Amino acid sequence: MKGARAELPKAIYTAEQVRCLDRIAIDEFGISGYELMCRAGEAALGALRSRWPDAQRLAILCGAGNNAGDGYVLARLAHERGLEVRAVAVVPTDGLGGDAKRAWQDYQDQGGKVESFSPDCTLSEDVVVDGLLGTGLARELEGDLLAAVQLINTAGRPVLALDIPTGLHADTGLVLGAAVAAELTITFVGLKRGLFLGTALHYRGRLEFSDLAIPAQAYDRVPVCIERLTPEIAKGLLLPRTRTAHKG
Repeated sequence: MKGARAELPKAIYTAEQVRCLDRIAIDEFGISGYELMCRAGEAALGALRSRWPDAQRLAILCGAGNNAGDGYVLARLAHERGLEVRAVAVVPTDGLGGDAKRAWQDYQDQGGKVESFSPDCTLSEDVVVDGLLGTGLARELEGDLLAAVQLINTAGRPVLALDIPTGLHADTGLVLGAAVAAELTITFVGLKRGLFLGTALHYRGRLEFSDLAIPAQAYDRVPVCIERLTPEIAKGLLLPRTRTAHKG
């Protein structure tokens, strides 16, 4: 399914395992990387509209790589649906490549405008979208990316993070210098381990998931890293105690 699931799956993966799932979907099931990106944009817009149905003005901050591509796809889809979109390039668009460049170009071709980031800019839109960096981040933020995270966190606006809040390590959940504090995070393809460990709960907000309609057979090819402990499982592990089983 392309939209977000009502319930999260149990399986949790490392960032490299999720990249492996991406490669299997592309190489063995013939789903192009750009098609996956477009599905991510659709799922993100659906999650945004569900969480903030009255939002009319969006600020979408785009960085580098596929996370920026997801942001530009979301910008295009929101623009097509009549929302007022302010796309902000925190990383210069001439440095984009591959699917991210195509997403930016398609947004431009639909009449979308992109402004360059400045640390002095303000964010007053109904919702701010974090499309800065995804699961590839491995060192502390600096420069404009750090300034953009700080701007998002001090704007006082609701925040949607795409895939993972920028600044969180995708495997450990630790903050790399600074991290976006999101009200809602929608993650794609597989649940990332770093969304459940470390300090992630302080930054991810409500978590939603979309598998981007990748066939179930692809998931059979990648071993699960860990699994979520659901209430149903916990009930079987934590047996009822007698009323006198305490030190009181």
